[in-house]
Amino acid sequence: MGGSGSERDRAADERETALAAWEAALTEREAAVSIREKALAERVGAAHEILDAADERDAVSDSRDTGGDTREQVLDRAHFLATGETYGDERPMRRGAALDREHAKEDRAASRDDRIALTQSPDEPEADETVDDQP
Repeated sequence: MGGSGSERDRAADERETALAAWEAALTEREAAVSIREKALAERVGAAHEILDAADERDAVSDSRDTGGDTREQVLDRAHFLATGETYGDERPMRRGAALDREHAKEDRAASRDDRIALTQSPDEPEADETVDDQP
């Protein structure tokens, strides 16, 4: 009977050792998950900042488009209704309106590129970064 008690003690010790190892592994996995969750939260925060900036640029682009279109319409109407005015006097203003629309288009393209970048994997190179002649 004395052998049976020591076997039970040894089995209990083995279970306690296995349980301690399992708890240590669990604690290690929980720490790794916490680190990954923190990194994910940082990436999500950065993505929200990029999206907010893109939305802001789009809003500015929309106002530029509206401003440029309004100025051009006013000029067209004034030119149509004016008498004795020569064609081309309003070219600098029309050029300014066209430049506003061009800048708005560039801002929209930058916003689109930012949004596309958010969908790419961090390990995935961008199209303009790849070189075909690398060994």
